[in-house]
Amino acid sequence: MRVAFIGAGKMASGLMDCIDEIDGHSIVAVCDVNEEAARSAASPRDADVYTDHETLFEAADFEVVFIAIPPFAYSDQIDLAAEHGVHCFVEKPVGLHIEDAHEWKAALDTADVITSSGYVFRYDAITERARELIGDRPIALLDASYWSGLLASEWGNKMSTSGGDINIRATHVYDLLRYFGGDVEQVFAVGSENVGTPEIDYFDAVAATVEHENGVVSSVSSAVVAPQWTVTLDITGEDFELHLDYAAQRLTGEVDGNNIEFDGECDRYRKEVETFLHACMTDDQSIVRSSFADATRTLELNWATIEATESETVIEPGTK
Repeated sequence: MRVAFIGAGKMASGLMDCIDEIDGHSIVAVCDVNEEAARSAASPRDADVYTDHETLFEAADFEVVFIAIPPFAYSDQIDLAAEHGVHCFVEKPVGLHIEDAHEWKAALDTADVITSSGYVFRYDAITERARELIGDRPIALLDASYWSGLLASEWGNKMSTSGGDINIRATHVYDLLRYFGGDVEQVFAVGSENVGTPEIDYFDAVAATVEHENGVVSSVSSAVVAPQWTVTLDITGEDFELHLDYAAQRLTGEVDGNNIEFDGECDRYRKEVETFLHACMTDDQSIVRSSFADATRTLELNWATIEATESETVIEPGTK
């Protein structure tokens, strides 16, 4: 398939590399407001270069678009993808503001296109294996963590341009809560500024308690002051407990009295991209593990947590 990119930064570059390794697809156009970045990505692929997305949609010939830009940079890129009938991959988060994401979802719903979003941990082998082991067993509790250092980009350190750590990084584990535990009824959260990191204008760390619609309860901790990248998910339920370590891509635990040890090393990004492109070729939305519509519900959970932290009250996702 003929693929175009809006965005030529670090995240987009990694996705482009994945496409380069998959037969049957080619990147034909790259668009970025930074012409040098766009040209650097386009040149080795013999792709056309654009600096505004309106011209890209009018002039280029492509069937699929990957949108990998900072949250503050979204305007009408997704609307134009829907209008032109182009299959659309949107990197997470799928917007900065919930209201905008809902409008884009409505546009995509009326278009006959396949959508996907960048919640890549859904494609990890340890995620797949955990879901197989759990099967239809009832889940009681999930406990997730996302600890890391500061982002390298200045925009990521400001609420007004990123939504903070919860919206751009810890969102991965909030999404995993939904993937395993179902949609969320309400969330309560508190934040810490004990470290007082001057580079950011949001909390250094957040601890949240989540109640799911089906009665499952969850807890999440996130921080931007840790020296190492740590992403974990613990799940317990009827006759099982599992520990998923996403940094090591390793699953351990116990099911029905049997010890579980599973090394799930994989290229999560390639699997995500390959699945989306296959869905586009076969017109099968069902194989995509995080559609744009599904990702908007994670965006709602992100902002419910942020509002709960700021207000110290219980918030229902989607009410902000």
